[in-house]
Amino acid sequence: MLAPRRPERSRGRGGRRRILTRRIPHPSALIPLLVFACAQPTPTTHETRRIVSLAPNVTEMIFAAGCGAKVVGTDNFSDYPEQVKRLPKVGGVEPDVEKITSLHPDLVIASSSNVHPNLRRALAAVRLPLLVITTDRLNQIAPAMNAIQRSADCDAIVTITTALERQRRRRARQPRVMFAVWTNPLYVAGRSTFIDDLLSLAGARNAVDAFGWPQYSLETFAAHPPDLLLYPNRSMTPDAIADLMRRSHVHIEAVAVDENVFTRPGPRMVIAAADLNRILDQWERVH
Repeated sequence: MLAPRRPERSRGRGGRRRILTRRIPHPSALIPLLVFACAQPTPTTHETRRIVSLAPNVTEMIFAAGCGAKVVGTDNFSDYPEQVKRLPKVGGVEPDVEKITSLHPDLVIASSSNVHPNLRRALAAVRLPLLVITTDRLNQIAPAMNAIQRSADCDAIVTITTALERQRRRRARQPRVMFAVWTNPLYVAGRSTFIDDLLSLAGARNAVDAFGWPQYSLETFAAHPPDLLLYPNRSMTPDAIADLMRRSHVHIEAVAVDENVFTRPGPRMVIAAADLNRILDQWERVH
């Protein structure tokens, strides 16, 4: 997913109607998860004892797969579970290969959405195995976790596919929902993304017809406004949403969601689905 910078704070009024914003509390208990399917890791010839993770969702999957004790370092953005914050950091979009090497890992795991082009070559030069996983869609999470289990010798049995299916809903009136990842200019989650899959799972329709993570014009937003706008609570503020409404002359309900839960395709997608169902249930009661 895109990693937008924090928007500038705007003080626009948002028009004649009050913009409704609300935050959905984070569930205190994790929902059970299922792991199955397959992927192709770089082969290893010995037991994996030390792992470096290069993406936040990868880190969360490693822990959910039962290999958290083997993680010796992560990217700069990994912060969940709590103990990850105390681990050595090896960089961001362009990880420091020297730092990675200094941690003496048996396996490095990265995400295909943000792996640097030179990383594979650099790690091969120092003979470090690399596993690159893909989680662009919701149904790719289980195969990715299974690949991690096999490559890292994990032994946990958790159930993400079954847990996600328990969150599936059919709604008489499918609300048109837009997920904004940035507001100025407006970027949104389009079709064939894990957010699109999440909306469908919860019985909603993606209000965006374009594919991927496109820039969305204010004219299109105004001509086809969604029933509900979701936005990540760390990258955007209510003021930024108010400014978007003012500029587009659109006045709809907007709901802030936990950015780290909704934008990291991994085990916490089950929590995102449960949160989304609560949001949509409340929307249905009002409308």
